[in-house]
Amino acid sequence: MALNHQRRTDKWWETEYSDNIHSYLQYHEVKWRMVYGARSPQIHLRPVLVKTIRSIAKTCEMSNVCVHLAVTLMDFFMDNHDLKFDTIMLVSFACLTLAAKIEEHCLKIPKLNTMQNVISKDVTNSHFRKVEMKILMFFEFNVAVPTVAHFIEFYKDHFFCDSDFYHNEFASILKDKFNRMILSYQDASLESIKLISYNPSMVAASIILTTRHTLGLVPCWTPQLRKVTGYLKKDLVQCCSLLGRNVMQHRKFVPIDEGYLSSSPGFQSPIIMASKKKRSHIDVPNIILSKRTAF
Repeated sequence: MALNHQRRTDKWWETEYSDNIHSYLQYHEVKWRMVYGARSPQIHLRPVLVKTIRSIAKTCEMSNVCVHLAVTLMDFFMDNHDLKFDTIMLVSFACLTLAAKIEEHCLKIPKLNTMQNVISKDVTNSHFRKVEMKILMFFEFNVAVPTVAHFIEFYKDHFFCDSDFYHNEFASILKDKFNRMILSYQDASLESIKLISYNPSMVAASIILTTRHTLGLVPCWTPQLRKVTGYLKKDLVQCCSLLGRNVMQHRKFVPIDEGYLSSSPGFQSPIIMASKKKRSHIDVPNIILSKRTAF
């Protein structure tokens, strides 16, 4: 017999199993995590690729979760392959379509013709499917991975505490600033290559901490947030520092609603692979299977 009083929702963070799902996501992010070396020869093109993904996602009305997943797949695939200029856009678009097939309704999955203005017109649907398959095989078909956006949605429900609303007339103003600031920091985290090496849950928790600190809420890290995220304030200091630095650069050089920040191609992640495997080369006419990098 159905329980009519139970709330029906597609949002996992609003269900009675949210704590269990969150625990699984934190386990999965560690189990899946690949080492990021910031060693792609095309890393200087990343800001353009991220902006393109976000632009297509906006046109197709995709979620922020889908965008974060697409960029995650693109980052780790690029880090292990040499890509020709006319191929790299195709790869980024394939990452977006794979992310959409996981996170979105089938009607929102973009079609190849939406990219015809930035990729070769000779690319066929058959060839595009081969590129998708190459990406899937590289990740061993494990592409449903947690991202910063997944964790943010859960942590947002625990953002405020009772002491934040001692002036009720400011509650709506505070919540509006909170929503806009969270989106701004999420965009900043998406554009920074320096945050890729951190677990998504840590980046998400750092966004919450940074937002509360920026809004002047005391304490900036509550016992409830510590319990929910599993992180102490001291665990997030370095990540918050990188996030804040990236936001300041973002505001200085790029309008906040525009898109992306060009990160330095010379940056080396604090977690570097002990031995770098030879990257395989992917070309438009020929697709060569690559081995997954050992880590």
